[in-house]
Amino acid sequence: MTTLSEYYIRAFSSELFFGLRMVINIGSMLVMLWLFALAYLVWRADSKSLQNRFIATLLSVEGFKCLWIALEVFPFMHSWNAFWVIMWNIKFDFFFAMQIAAIFLYLCFPIYYKIRGLGFMYRPSFQKHAYYLPLAIGIGLWMLIQGQPAFAVNDLSWIECTAEGAAPVIHEFLGTSNSTIVQNGINTTFPEGICPAALDTTLGDEPAGIWAIVFAQTPISIVALLFIRSSIKKNLENKKEGSENGISNSFYIGFLGKVIGSVLFFVTFLLVLPMLNSGIVPNFQDVISWRYSEPTFMARFKYFLFNLVFAFGPIGLAFEAMMFVHASLNDSVFGIDQDLRRTFRNAIFTGSGAFLFILTSEIMENILGFGLAGGVIIGLGFLGVRKPVLAVIDGLSGKLIPTNYSFEETQYLKAYSDVVVDGEVSEKERTLLTTLASAYGIDSDRASVLERSFGEDAI
Repeated sequence: MTTLSEYYIRAFSSELFFGLRMVINIGSMLVMLWLFALAYLVWRADSKSLQNRFIATLLSVEGFKCLWIALEVFPFMHSWNAFWVIMWNIKFDFFFAMQIAAIFLYLCFPIYYKIRGLGFMYRPSFQKHAYYLPLAIGIGLWMLIQGQPAFAVNDLSWIECTAEGAAPVIHEFLGTSNSTIVQNGINTTFPEGICPAALDTTLGDEPAGIWAIVFAQTPISIVALLFIRSSIKKNLENKKEGSENGISNSFYIGFLGKVIGSVLFFVTFLLVLPMLNSGIVPNFQDVISWRYSEPTFMARFKYFLFNLVFAFGPIGLAFEAMMFVHASLNDSVFGIDQDLRRTFRNAIFTGSGAFLFILTSEIMENILGFGLAGGVIIGLGFLGVRKPVLAVIDGLSGKLIPTNYSFEETQYLKAYSDVVVDGEVSEKERTLLTTLASAYGIDSDRASVLERSFGEDAI
């Protein structure tokens, strides 16, 4: 039986891309918790605002959509069967109910924001109920269809391999291990009846209906994005971009990031991977073969891509949450733009470094046979160019999350721009700036931030 330490050591081994899937699981857990925290923050910022309630509900639903991947930070193996018997229902039911709820929430944007051609939906009477009804509809619909053959996972069994060359041990998890789907999966995955390596996995039903629910949100979210874009164009034409109930640019960029994540998942899973897999959409049985039975570069690449595709959704959701919060709280939470830019900067730099480490390690492993050394070398090189990389990221975050200054801060910046024409601030000019900041109620720390931002943000 696999011990807890063996499970995690195996998860972070070079054969599994130094923990790529586990890192995605942990990242999804953090994104889920962050979405819940941001939803609470948005609701508390103005609990009477129906728009805030809508955004808070949407963020919460998006958070629950991370549950499927996030729960796999816990050992997914037979020795934890008692845990997974309980958590499977939570993971499975919450995930798909929230997937359905999210689709209906996307269609509710015209109720809370004025969309060109859909003005009839923008009504206070609708707004009072539209933020919670999609949630109820999603849960209700899933309860109605979850037992249908197209949506039910009736048979799922644990497969335990203690070592390479050993016979696979089958443990029942859901339903029976004697079902046709489980037996066919075992015969296909272990054609000679022996294990290709030490592993813990599951084999069983993969009904088409649940995949259809997952992929359905992509076209719906694209339609919602087009509605939002249409509204922004209308506001720009009427010079009302900042008008009440209009959709801000931050809101649009956030939803665009989420849609890009969904589209990447959709395209990679349904187009790219089938092109590499003889035209067949892969399933989890294929992944076991790529992972252990086919020691070729193409098999490893397909396995890498299959794991990476599960990062697109959480990354898109994290970006969406960051931009939605900026759009919702920029006027009510002082300095939130700076905090979000800092979060964006650290996430992009760390994520890029980790991705390059894994990618370079795998390339070096296939070419020279010592992958970890390649990862260390590229990691040190990445740290060596830290400053220019961070400068590029800061420039991007400044474009995505612009700073909005108060009237007093704008006046201070104008005065500062006048005194730094020669690039220096004399002692007398510093005294005048300090006096001006005091008169405007700007403390020394905020004044320093404003001066550092001078030249980066438009005044």
